[in-house]
Amino acid sequence: MISLLRRYWNDLVSYDGGMSLLMMDGLLLVPLVMAAFFYPVQVLMFVGALFLLSLVVYEAVHVWRKHHPHHHTPHAHV
Repeated sequence: MISLLRRYWNDLVSYDGGMSLLMMDGLLLVPLVMAAFFYPVQVLMFVGALFLLSLVVYEAVHVWRKHHPHHHTPHAHV
């Protein structure tokens, strides 16, 4: 039974870790860089808007958590 579990573990678990996530993000970055060659102003506006939107969402979550603290109430465990 243990050898079966080890075999499944070795077949299903990848040891690449965060590098595979970084490579997937790189795949999303390639079309953006290619588009920047032909439409530099539009890509710059898109990246700026994306950055501004992510900053606004980050700050909104920060303000929300500051003014609405999470109360740790005990839940009934069934």
